[in-house]
Order: sequence, then structure tokens, then C-alpha cells
Amino acid sequence: MKCLIKFACLLIGILHLVGCEDFLEVPAPKDQIDIDKVFNDDKMATSALMQVYTDLRNNGFLSGSRGGAGFLLACYTDELEATTTQMPDFRVFYLGNVNATNSGVGLLWKNTYKQIYMLNNIIEGVDKSEVISQQTKNQLKGEAIALRGILHFYLTQTFAEIPYVFTTDFRWNTTIGKQSVTQVMQYAIDDLLAAEQLLNEEITSFEKVRINKYAVKGFLARMYLYTENWNDAQMYALDVITNSGTSLAALDQVFLKESTSTLWQLKPDAEGKNTYEAEAHIFINEPAPQAKLQNALITSFEPNDLRKELWVKTVGTGNSAHAFKYKQRGATASSLEYSKIIRLEEMYLITAEAAAHNNDWNLCNSMLNSLRSRAGLSELEILDKTVALAKIKQERRVELFCEFGHRFYDLKRNSLLSELTLVKPNWQNYFQNLPIPEAELLLNPNLKPQNNGY
Repeated sequence: MKCLIKFACLLIGILHLVGCEDFLEVPAPKDQIDIDKVFNDDKMATSALMQVYTDLRNNGFLSGSRGGAGFLLACYTDELEATTTQMPDFRVFYLGNVNATNSGVGLLWKNTYKQIYMLNNIIEGVDKSEVISQQTKNQLKGEAIALRGILHFYLTQTFAEIPYVFTTDFRWNTTIGKQSVTQVMQYAIDDLLAAEQLLNEEITSFEKVRINKYAVKGFLARMYLYTENWNDAQMYALDVITNSGTSLAALDQVFLKESTSTLWQLKPDAEGKNTYEAEAHIFINEPAPQAKLQNALITSFEPNDLRKELWVKTVGTGNSAHAFKYKQRGATASSLEYSKIIRLEEMYLITAEAAAHNNDWNLCNSMLNSLRSRAGLSELEILDKTVALAKIKQERRVELFCEFGHRFYDLKRNSLLSELTLVKPNWQNYFQNLPIPEAELLLNPNLKPQNNGY
């Protein structure tokens, strides 16, 4: 894999960081600076990390735009129907025509490894600095290591075998080969465990727009769930539920910037802007110009589920509906909604699933019923693992729809992607992994072989 950016590019990003002062109260440098000074000053080093957060919002897996993984994978599965007659990337995903030359696939890979390169620059710069305070060192390195692990998690869940990149060394990065999913997941967990030790338990900022210890624990809970380590998944999820200071938010408040259930969110780049998610999903008139919710998702809600009432909006004659979790399609006097990357409700679902595998029915039912009660649904009393896992799968579907690929990853990890043939007759088993971009294989033959089927 080629070196995606050089440190000079990072500096350019810092120097031109839009709205940096508003974003995290760290002033952006105004003039050209010497590279050595970036990690010889707490504020400059922090500005370097802030550029990564900005890039995460704008590009790659965690962007809420139509080019982000959430929208693309929602089209890929049974959540969104692409309605445009044009052929943007999300329609290609919807039709199941993804190939190794598709620009959406290429950008997911390229932008994510660019972000990882930026993070490794920060980690190395912080480690070498003799001037930055120890407190700032721990904070910046903890955040950077955590983000590195999270990004590799998304890459391996999407592409399967990938390189785990720990360095900015150009020579090493151009010849690196792939590691197994098991190895990548362990590296990601190791990064998050290291971050957990470096970060304190306090929220880094009042708006939760930076990674903190409990966001790290939330991702650890998810990763342990995906690796079927039920005990640790349950332990970390319960820790977040019990000790993070968060609480389940009312359904009409979950996606507000002040939501009590937020563990980590991304802030718009200027006051008054809201989310890419609202821009991507909301439409005003029929026919839906870009994409609409698939009927399979809409009909999956139980009768009287308030999540359908509050998070799904029907347009026109009723034949079209869009996700209405985020409601501010345009600018407002002040920003009202931030992009939710990870939230407390997922921790309840993780705990329920882990508890079901551990035959802890009191805990499983308690977690599920907490979510169901807030949605206006009757409580359950489940004493059977098969029934419990089916119900948890259903709850995850209606709670987390159109959020960063949860539906795709849930079906994949449970070997249930064949269910998509009900709405996608051309679905093939090899669709479970996206192809490695052809351009990357040409640059680095050590990334071969291509994923099966492509």
C-alpha cells in the first residue's frame, strides 16, 4: 500500500482547518510553521489531532454523507432503496454491482488509510516530543490509538483481510501484506486497551466530540461481541451503562447534540450546520430523488413501536419514506444535531446478546425491556437462547437502522446475509466482503489475492 499522505499534508490541513476555534476551542495556526514545532507545543499538537476528527466527519467510514459507509451499506442491504436513475456509488451498492474499480470502494479504503496515516504521525510525533506535557501526551496518544483501532475494525469487517498499519514508514507501508481478520481484530482490541489506560474517565469535552475512556469501552464491548467473547463484551457494556454518566435518551432527543445517551459524536465544521445524515436521507417530495427506506425495513417494526412513529417519516401519498432520526436538513441559528458515532442504546443491546449466550435471562430481559419500554412496546420474558437472539437481532434492526453499517455487520457476523435474497435476488455469497480496490493491488502486489468473487 502506498503512503497516502506525507506529514506536510497534515500541516496543510492544520493550517487550513475550518472552524477550528469553534470545533474544539483550539486556535488554528495562522502562519506557515516549521514541522518540528507541531509537536513542541500542546495546542499545535492538539490541532493536528483535530484535523483527523474533521476528516472523519467528511470522509470514509464515519462520514454521514452518501459516500460514507452508513449510507452505502444501507443501500447494500435491506435498509435503503436507491431511486435515482443516475449511477452514483450508492446505487451501484444497491444494485449489487460493486467491483474493484468502483470509486466508492476505493474512497472508503483510501480515505481510511489516509486517516490512519495521520493518526500514526500524531502517535510518533507525541512519543518523540520532549516538550509536550505528559497530560497532553496521554490524551492525544490515547485518542489517536483508539481511533486507529476503530478504523481498522471497520476496514476488516468490510474487506476481511487487510493490513494493520502501525507506522508512517513509507518503505514498510508500500510492501505490507494482509493479516487475518482474527489478527486485525486482536490488534484493534490491543489498541483500544492501550487507549483505555491512557485516557481518563472524564468527558474530554462537554459536547463529547472527542474520544474518551467510555467511548473506548463502548467500542471494546462491540469488538468483544464480534469476536464472541461474551464475558468481556458484557463486562465492558455494563461498565459503560453503569459508570459513564450517560442515560437512555427519550426517542425524540437521541440525535440532538445534548442527548444523554451519546458516547461519541462528530460536530459540524461551523456553527449553524447540522448533519450530513439529514442531508443524505431527508427528502421533501415524491418521488424520492436519491433513496428511500425499503419496505422490508418499514414493515419490520412491531405495531405501535414509537421508533417507527418518530424515526420514519412518510412523504406524499405514503409510498415513500425516509429515515427521520436526524431532522435538521439545513442550517439552523445554532447547530442542533451532531452525528452520533456510538451511543448508549447499543450497550444495552450488546449486554442483552452477551447475557443470552451466558444464559443470564434476568439481565437479558432487563436490557431488552428497557429499550422496548421506551419505545412503547410490551415487556418480554425470554428463557430460550434461540428466541432471545432472534429478538435481539430484531431490536438491533429497528434501533440502529441506517447507522454506520450495523445491519450489514450484524447479518455478516451471524452468517445471515442470505436473508437479503428476499429483497435482492442477485445477492451472492461473496458479497459479504467488498473487493480490495484494484488501484491498491496494482500499487502493492502484496495485498493479493483479491477477495473471492471479484
